[in-house]
Amino acid sequence: MHVSPRARRSSAGFLVLVSILLVSACAAVPTNPSPSPVPGQPSGVPPSAAPSQAADPGPAIAIDDLLADSTGKDGQRVRVTGNFFGDPTTGARLCGVMLESYPPQCGGGTVRLVGEVPAAFIAQLDTTTEPGLAKAWWGYVTVVGTYHAAGADGKPAIQLDSIAIEPTS
Repeated sequence: MHVSPRARRSSAGFLVLVSILLVSACAAVPTNPSPSPVPGQPSGVPPSAAPSQAADPGPAIAIDDLLADSTGKDGQRVRVTGNFFGDPTTGARLCGVMLESYPPQCGGGTVRLVGEVPAAFIAQLDTTTEPGLAKAWWGYVTVVGTYHAAGADGKPAIQLDSIAIEPTS
């Protein structure tokens, strides 16, 4: 079976993004000081402070609304809609506005996504295909996860539980 150089580059770019997302997820979550971590609980969070994974985060809110109530939502499980943007340099983010350049860029309020973004999800997104452009993926999504007003780098982050593409009208 012959695989074109373009397909190989596309696959390599995809693998680089997934690797970066995994590394950033590992780097963003502190080690757990507890000797017996609770399954499904973010590391470094005492059991009493960990949000219930079964707790309904309520209706989806826009990313700008989340950022407007940043401290009120800190540590809570949230459902947020926004523009997903991922690239090998900056990782995965949820953006309030997607700028219409090509490839698009994040604009408005931005929250870093921490955790694994499934390969099956990434495969459904719009992506750059031109050999001279850096690899990037984007789409309008809903994210469910735990919000941290000041993540590991001091900037807003969502520890990802799930992510889904939203239909556009």
